[in-house]
Amino acid sequence: MYNGHKRYAMFIGRWQPFHNGHKYLIDNAITQGQDVCIALRDTEISDKNPYTINQRAEMIRRVYGNKVKVAVIPDIASINIGRKVGYDVNRIDPPKQIEKISGTNVRSGVDNNVPTEVSEYIKTLQTTLWITGLPCAGKSTLAKGIKEELDNRGYKAIHLDGDDLRGKLNADLGFSVKDRKENLRRVAHIAKLFNENGNFVIASFISPSNQLRKMVADIVGNFRLVYARCSLETCEKRDVKGMYKKARSGEIREFTGVSAPFEEPDNGSIVVDTENNNLEDCVKRILKEMKI
Repeated sequence: MYNGHKRYAMFIGRWQPFHNGHKYLIDNAITQGQDVCIALRDTEISDKNPYTINQRAEMIRRVYGNKVKVAVIPDIASINIGRKVGYDVNRIDPPKQIEKISGTNVRSGVDNNVPTEVSEYIKTLQTTLWITGLPCAGKSTLAKGIKEELDNRGYKAIHLDGDDLRGKLNADLGFSVKDRKENLRRVAHIAKLFNENGNFVIASFISPSNQLRKMVADIVGNFRLVYARCSLETCEKRDVKGMYKKARSGEIREFTGVSAPFEEPDNGSIVVDTENNNLEDCVKRILKEMKI
């Protein structure tokens, strides 16, 4: 972090989130030719402090790149100095329009007082990433891989899986066209609630038609679709539960890919080839497309 004998102007705060008030002060120091170090207080997660250290550092990086240094400090209660400490401790009085910026309003989206890069990043933190594909195309495996990577990066990530919800919350539903639609409608509202509470949601559901995916997208709002593309032949070979075999014998009716149709997504989705690429490459591609 420390670069030789270079001396920095330090700005200490929570940065929950980084907004234009912070940017004004830092830009002013940079304009004066000062090198800047931003100290992030390691605060506990709460309603007033919803973003992790990694997320706050990423907000700053998206605005300044490598132009400033970022350091993490404990959640200090006071700053105490003696005489002749070797640096200046300055109070900076910002303009009135900066003083009026409310961190609470910024977090709740009431105003637009964040740089565009940060605004887009915060929006990404509250996205539903919806993975569609044939049975056994690797949707759940892909979702778990994405969640693990996001967890390692400090995101608040939730995985909603078709098998889990089918056996619990939506156990009353069958596999008719009407029940499939109702299953996805319920899941979409759950995803939206998690998003509104600051969670990144990964949902892995067959969702076989463009009409159903559009319904989900309309409910969720902040929605990205991922198509786990895999041939029917390979999906059948991967089927350790024997579902395809049962479907072809007529034991399972209305089975997607065999006795019920699957429509490939319209343009606009993120497409990953789960047949020919490994999990790590697929996860990297998705997160790169999401700019995470």
